[in-house]
Amino acid sequence: MKRLILIFLLSAFSFQLFAQSFYNRRIERQWIASFGTGTAKYFGDLANPGELFEGTRWNIEGGIERRIDGRFSTRASLTVFQLTGGDQFADTQGRKTRNLNFTTTAFELAVTGTVQLFEDGARYYQRKPINFFLLAGIGATWYVPKGLSTNLYHDGSPNPSAGKMVALRKLETEQVSYSPVTVVVPLGAGAKIMATPFLNITVSGAYRFTFTDYIDDVSTVYPGIAAFEDPLAAAMSDKRFEIEDGFVAEPGAKRGNPDNKDGYFILSIRADYFLPPNIFTAKSRGSKPGKRSKYKNGRKRR
Repeated sequence: MKRLILIFLLSAFSFQLFAQSFYNRRIERQWIASFGTGTAKYFGDLANPGELFEGTRWNIEGGIERRIDGRFSTRASLTVFQLTGGDQFADTQGRKTRNLNFTTTAFELAVTGTVQLFEDGARYYQRKPINFFLLAGIGATWYVPKGLSTNLYHDGSPNPSAGKMVALRKLETEQVSYSPVTVVVPLGAGAKIMATPFLNITVSGAYRFTFTDYIDDVSTVYPGIAAFEDPLAAAMSDKRFEIEDGFVAEPGAKRGNPDNKDGYFILSIRADYFLPPNIFTAKSRGSKPGKRSKYKNGRKRR
């Protein structure tokens, strides 16, 4: 008899746990937190046209997504990434002689909308095992290009910052003051793989169209070294003298191509976790402990 009672109690307890677990799965989850990493690739004046892998660097991203329905969602994300480019990788002698380079660690804050190829079920766990999506949005990117400093100044004197990476924007190497922030427009696609009822593995790639040509600090023409009072700015503006034994460009000579804005491509793989439905409004089930009232049923406690 005791064994039957024990078996009954264990069965009832197990059924209750199963029922609670099943109920928790059935509660709709609209918010998704994500974290991932991947690569970043720059496209601009200091990259070879058509080159897809040279100069590829890293990215780290995190975001929060809101499911609107079975096909549409919106996502806010913060991405930290590195871009780099340089004439040392050039496939033409003219660019190798130009001798310019840059690296920047940038921060992108973006809002994107996604539309899935296949519609999911009414509940979040009724997702397709694999689904594909398109994405588009708008954002802002903060960047500070840095370049490898020359060993000498144009007059042959030693450069105290030789071999170091120096910030280029403040030097105004083309006599142009530009903002460290640009608007970006991400356009791309990706795939979602359902790993568990609560977790997706997502792979996405998106090109960022920017509204600046100065992510690499190269855009228009050489101002000429006589236009600079700072010898470091002059040396970083025209670095050809290191390659061609003192040669300098004439003022107005082509330094970059202002007709094509800079851009970059972000490829990411991330984990997307479906958050509990009360994650932003959860309250303690029990009341906070407090002082007991001195009165009960109108009479003072003793």
